[in-house]
Amino acid sequence: MRHRTRALAGLAFTAAVALGAPATASSETLPTDVPTIAMTVENDSDAPMVFDTHSNPYGRWVDEPATVVPAHTTQQVTAASSDRRGFGVQVSYTMPGDASVVLMANNHGTGVANADGTRIDGANRHGYTVDARVDDSYPYMNVTFTVARP
Repeated sequence: MRHRTRALAGLAFTAAVALGAPATASSETLPTDVPTIAMTVENDSDAPMVFDTHSNPYGRWVDEPATVVPAHTTQQVTAASSDRRGFGVQVSYTMPGDASVVLMANNHGTGVANADGTRIDGANRHGYTVDARVDDSYPYMNVTFTVARP
C-alpha cells in the first residue's frame, strides 16, 4: 500500500510541475549547419503578452513561442531552416485593450537580416511600442524585440 501511495503522489507532483511549465519546445541547441533565427522577446510592459499565431513556412521551430509572456519578463524563441537561402518567421501576441504585437524576423542570404514588418496593430496600437534590434545577421540571426508602454 505504501508503494502505491508514493507512486500516486509522485505522479501527481509530476503532473503539477508539467502544468506549471511554460509551453515551449524542448530548448534544443540551435544547429550550426543551417540558417537560424534567435528572437529575444522582452515584455517591458505592465501587461501579459498572450500568444496568438506564428508562421514559419520554410523552417522549423526549435523553441516555440510561449503561451504567455508575463509582464516584465523575457522569452527566447528560436527557429532553423534547411533552406540555405534563408527564411523568415512571424510571431503575434495579443495585448489588453485590443492591441496585437506582430514580430517579424527575416534572415536571407541575399540581403540584410531585418525585422521589417514588426508592428503594433489594433484599436489600442498607440498604447504599446515595439523596438527591434538586429545584432547578428545571416546565417545566424539574433534579434531582440522590446515591447513597452510609450
